[in-house]
Amino acid sequence: MTPTRIGVTGATGQVGSRLLRHLRAAGFEVVAVARNPLGAALCDAVAPDVEIRVGPLTPDEGQTQVLDDCDVIVNCAIESSGGIPRQAYTRNRGLVDGLLKAKALKWLVHFSTVAVYGELITNDPRPGSEYGRSKLYVERYAARQARRRGIRCTAIRLGHVYGAGIARSREIIEFARTPGFALPFGGRLPSNAIHEDNVGAAVVRLLQQGAAHDVCGLCETSHTWRDVFDWHTRCVGLTPVHDMPDAESTARREAILRQSPVRDAIAWLRGLPIKSLVRSPAMFDLALRALVKTPSSMTKAVSDINRRTGARGHIVRANAAAERAVAALYLSDGVPGPFLEIPGAPADGLGSEMERARELRDWYELWRRPRLRAATAVPVDPNITPAGSLAWK
Repeated sequence: MTPTRIGVTGATGQVGSRLLRHLRAAGFEVVAVARNPLGAALCDAVAPDVEIRVGPLTPDEGQTQVLDDCDVIVNCAIESSGGIPRQAYTRNRGLVDGLLKAKALKWLVHFSTVAVYGELITNDPRPGSEYGRSKLYVERYAARQARRRGIRCTAIRLGHVYGAGIARSREIIEFARTPGFALPFGGRLPSNAIHEDNVGAAVVRLLQQGAAHDVCGLCETSHTWRDVFDWHTRCVGLTPVHDMPDAESTARREAILRQSPVRDAIAWLRGLPIKSLVRSPAMFDLALRALVKTPSSMTKAVSDINRRTGARGHIVRANAAAERAVAALYLSDGVPGPFLEIPGAPADGLGSEMERARELRDWYELWRRPRLRAATAVPVDPNITPAGSLAWK
């Protein structure tokens, strides 16, 4: 099919906003959805020539779907759990159902993630985190519901996105600036990563030519982590990162593979510090799996208690620290195909190699050395007291 009008959800996000520019540059008629005027302003700043509509993606009964006249919807949106993991499933089912109500819709392109293969991707990939399980669930739910309505559905399992303004790129640069950091296996492993401009270019190609498969991966299959790290350090003028010896890399990988709630509990019992158990990614994920099956009223009550005592913040920070130390994605194998085709970069303009490097370098300078505007001296009126009231003469 040849799309006539393309709706984009999640248009205020890094991927969605970049996608708007690529779709417009390719000549498509594009409609971006924002949930409030602030989001609409952000979209307009990024893509001023795109039509922007403000409204809910899950209309109430009898209400018109905000993307009613779009024959293709690219769904980059995801509903949060609101602190209650079980709600993520309910809210994302509602999101999919709301999008499928669009009257003109013929094709739903749904963004999923490589996390469905697990945090540490191996020859036997499966979700190893609650995030991956919930994304796989929503992906399959979207496919089932679309099939029932006679709507085509293509799920894109998106790799680790990098580029200017992207958290992954900031992490890579911070690693490069950290003394002693070494890249596992010397960076020889597949990165399963993709530049934000390649996401836009690949989706344009998909909409122009169609896809032979209902589920496709989207990552730069020829690039290793060494390629990705060296691109970042070269763009911003940093020294290339060191190689981690294979023996140490293998030991880290095997340690991740051995993780389980049982082993973590035994290790905790040997030393008895409660924080070591809380920091365990396996134990933390086990708790999330339990919370998904726990009634929302009970989860909310416990969350309220944790919020008052500060326990929830401690758990989140401990788990985040553990994940940073593990860095499973840098020890993973390549994700299985099939993959969307990524066109070559243009010689200049949006998505060109020169433009990508310039944007990364400019962005890096913004947060590396924040520019503080010098305070301007304001003349003091002698008739004004320090308290701000007029002085009587």
